[in-house]
Amino acid sequence: MEIIIIYFSLTGNTRKLAVKIYEILKAKNLDVNLFELESKEKYSFLRNCFNAISEKIIGLDKIPHIENYDLLFIGTPVWAGKITPHVRSFLKDVELKGKKVFLFITYGSGFLKDRAIKEFVKLVETKSGEVIDKIEIKGKDIEKYLPYIKEKIEKCLK
Repeated sequence: MEIIIIYFSLTGNTRKLAVKIYEILKAKNLDVNLFELESKEKYSFLRNCFNAISEKIIGLDKIPHIENYDLLFIGTPVWAGKITPHVRSFLKDVELKGKKVFLFITYGSGFLKDRAIKEFVKLVETKSGEVIDKIEIKGKDIEKYLPYIKEKIEKCLK
């Protein structure tokens, strides 16, 4: 099984979760790659939030080739109840037909995170991806939820 973890992180919390997922999968001797989405445009946090709210599509430095992957983990922080422009732009540019997708989000306050995850699921399904599971973790609590994260990942691998 070929697996890729695709994510965006501004503060490092989503990156930390992506790396934990990577480590869990590697410990199972799975073939897994890690890919961080980056933009040509560098914005402040406030501008990024405005771009998230307005559902702006931005230019990405690179888009990973996902054709050969069976399972995609896609992660984003939640900004103002929305997924990041980076992940939105990635989803706009890829075809997910026949792909199993595991979503993960990190959040600060948790306000409107449910709205963000519903939108995230809808965007993946619109691109014909199959959402097999998802996790929502408060950014500062990643270590605290490691057993839960491992359990969710093991369940999706069966």
